Amino acid sequence: MEEVRQLMLFANRGYDELTHKEKVLRGKTVGSLVGAQILNYDNLKERNSKFLGALRSVMQKDDYYVGHDHLEPHNDPCYFYQFNDHLKAHNLSYVCDADLTLSMVRTYDESIADKLEKLAPNSQADQEQYLDFMLDTTFRKSIICKESAAKDISYDVANPDKVNTVPVRSIVNSFVFQILFDEEALKMFENELIRDTFQALIKDGGTFNMIEALAILKAAHDTANASEDDLEPAVCSLYKAIVEHMVRGGIRFYKTFPDKQEYMEGLSFVPARFTNFVKAIADGGSEYIYGANMFNDAVGDISEEDLLFMELLNKPKAKSTMIKKIKDSLFSADKAQTGKHQNAMAEAFYNELTKRMEQLGFIRRKKNDGLS
Repeated sequence: MEEVRQLMLFANRGYDELTHKEKVLRGKTVGSLVGAQILNYDNLKERNSKFLGALRSVMQKDDYYVGHDHLEPHNDPCYFYQFNDHLKAHNLSYVCDADLTLSMVRTYDESIADKLEKLAPNSQADQEQYLDFMLDTTFRKSIICKESAAKDISYDVANPDKVNTVPVRSIVNSFVFQILFDEEALKMFENELIRDTFQALIKDGGTFNMIEALAILKAAHDTANASEDDLEPAVCSLYKAIVEHMVRGGIRFYKTFPDKQEYMEGLSFVPARFTNFVKAIADGGSEYIYGANMFNDAVGDISEEDLLFMELLNKPKAKSTMIKKIKDSLFSADKAQTGKHQNAMAEAFYNELTKRMEQLGFIRRKKNDGLS
């Protein structure tokens, strides 16, 4: 990747008048030409296979990514252990990676975990560095904390042998969960009680806490006329399944679940912070950033229509007022449509966009109703 970066920087040497976007285009163009020439010769193609792979990967990336990763003046990668040493020098500590599979390997490969323990006994950070060498990790998203808080960090949740201890259960019990897989994926659970529990949770919307999950599990256990001796092993299996999918990304977890509010006529509005965010995207920012919803999931279809509706709903308004404003802004110029048809189109737009704002999580209610 460093070779690709140097090639793109070299290609833009002497072209200071170009914008950053134009430099990305020039870098990609030159990179494609160089790659094509290498491919013309079998001996070069074989010798430079790793470079060609890196070049191909960069050519397929979005322009904003290439501009940030390969054409920034400062790009000095370091190893994880070097990053960790730097933290210590500033009274900070590493917690884990946002990709939990890099930090909690015991949930998916016991053999690797045992070898890492032998290589770096009692050092989570050193074990993760060895894991990076094994996996050829090229990118990390490290979560850090003050050194004084590091004493409260526990990695027992990563160990399936300890998932069912009281301390780890209390950690899991403190979260609210959202299931990201669908009913089609339920066959991955061999235990029928666990499968039935997750199926019920999905049908109920997929958001739950452990009290609700355990109640459903017990109900499924009773319905199956299973013996009391079977209940505790099923509870253990449920905790293990939840922790496994927390780590693998199948279950999203929160200390406080984001408040997704329903639209209420005359009370709901879209705050300026959301409107400004969407405006930046609609005004050309989509070349550099994605739109996102309240869960920070990427939303690729943010549009001018979204922005128009959000600007109109900058404060609570009656439905009739909103429909009139939408009609005046979007449909009044269409002389082919009667006023009745324009009203119908404006109302359909209103109904669709209020639901969309709910889904994106952009809706808020005015504070004096006690619900904001």
